[in-house]
Formats: sequence, C-alpha cells, structure tokens
Amino acid sequence: MFNEEYIKAKISISMPEHRLRHSLGVAETAEKLAWRFGADPQKARLAGMLHDVARDFDDSEMLRRAKEAKLQVSEYGFAMPLLLHGPVGAVMVRDEFGITDPEILNAIALHTVGSEYMSQLDKVLFVADKIEPNRRHGAVQEIRRQAETDLDAALLSCFDESIRYALKIGCLLHPSSVKARNAILAARVSA
Repeated sequence: MFNEEYIKAKISISMPEHRLRHSLGVAETAEKLAWRFGADPQKARLAGMLHDVARDFDDSEMLRRAKEAKLQVSEYGFAMPLLLHGPVGAVMVRDEFGITDPEILNAIALHTVGSEYMSQLDKVLFVADKIEPNRRHGAVQEIRRQAETDLDAALLSCFDESIRYALKIGCLLHPSSVKARNAILAARVSA
C-alpha cells in the first residue's frame, strides 16, 4: 500500500528528531490498536507516521497554509493555530505524499480535536497519539490499560485529559472535543 522507508526518509528530513520518534511510536501503537479493535492496520500505521507532518509550523505559517488550502478556520483556530496541524497536515499528506485515501486523511485531520462522528480508524489514531511509548503525561498509564480492552473508554479518557489540560492552562475548549466526548458518553449510556 505504501513504501514505509520512503515515507520515513521524507519525514525525517522535515521533522525534528523528537517529532520523528513520536510519529514512529504513534505508527506502531496505531497499528497494534487497529489489529485489536478492527480498523485497517496498514492505514493506521500510515496515518500514525504522517499525523504530525504540520505540527512544527509556527502560528503564522499554520494560518497561511490553512488559508492557502481554503480550510475553514474558526475562532478557535485563530486563537490556537496549533489545533490546525491536523487539517493542514491532511492537506499536506494528500498534496505532498500523494495519499488520497479519505479514511487516512480524515483520521489525520481529526487527531487534534476529534469529532462527534469518529470512525474506528479516527479513534485508533487519536488514542495512539496520546499513549505511544514516548508519552509521559499524568493519565497515560491508565489510558494505556483502558486501550487494552476498550477503545471508547480510552478515547473518553483522552478527551477528559485534554479538557483538564485546557482548563488548567486557561485556554478555549474546542467544541468539537466537547461534542466528541458527549457522543462517546451518550453511546455508552444507550448501549
């Protein structure tokens, strides 16, 4: 489906070493989660490798690229341009790597704030980004345990952790994250 060595070589040129290490960790973790929870392992691995291709742009570059790609930028994107690295990255993956699979591109686009309508691949990438082996945040061990058996529980914990962090540093809560969290809770209650 894709030439992993070519992609590694290409991203290693543009990514700092720590970001490359993180991206490869996400790829490995996403592939394992995909096998466990019924997503496509190759797509998960590819999305993991490429999910942060736009992560290291500064705010002005992120906004410039979003405008150039004709992405709709909400007030949250203007207030926190870093959140745009998912959608901007998806455009880059399409344009610079020639990957047109909508599932892969959507997973990359959603990995920053989520959505109330997340596919299994979207969920896998979102969780893998938060629990890959190089992560050390406070709740990571508990989320890793949840990801052994219940992807939605792990995803819910990821959103909870992100929301707690946003509150702690006093930044805006992205409504997509709140809607995604609520959708998971509603599905769990009705199950």
